[in-house]
Amino acid sequence: MKTTIIRAVAALSLAAAALMAPTAANAYTDPAAVSVSPSTVVPGGSATFTTSTAPFQTDEQVAISITGANASAVTLGSVAVQTNNSLSTTAAFGKLNVAIKLPSNATGTYYFTFTGLSSKVVLHSSVVVTAPTSDNTSKGGLAVTGFDANSTTGFWIAGAALVAAGGAVAMGAAVRRRRQAASA
Repeated sequence: MKTTIIRAVAALSLAAAALMAPTAANAYTDPAAVSVSPSTVVPGGSATFTTSTAPFQTDEQVAISITGANASAVTLGSVAVQTNNSLSTTAAFGKLNVAIKLPSNATGTYYFTFTGLSSKVVLHSSVVVTAPTSDNTSKGGLAVTGFDANSTTGFWIAGAALVAAGGAVAMGAAVRRRRQAASA
């Protein structure tokens, strides 16, 4: 009985530690806020990452790490790189200001980590890649089919023809009933 209680307490402690680990990891706050403009881009688009303060040392090399689909095809400005770990920039006057171009096959969310190589300051940011819009997606994502709703003249003519045909059938039925009543 005693060992069962100890095992239960140990299991609960491990479960609590596992549940609290993400909370502890998310408690980290960046020493400076990274602004990204725009925060949502289309595949092949660019985003510029900046800081309003100077979290890095003057002219410090800043390593850039990118996590996301096809991240190895991400480029700085117009220079292509082989891997996402080789990206770096210089923090002019300690401020971050770098344009990053995403690949044409980019999809989903990309997470960026900017690490000062001397100061060891670490900043984080992200960009969401959305599909480009077209005429079909502007109508709720459905293809445009059928007729033009503004041109309903054909429906009015067809409706009038049906009303006239219905009136002719009704009149023919009334004439037939009168003849049958007169002959009886």
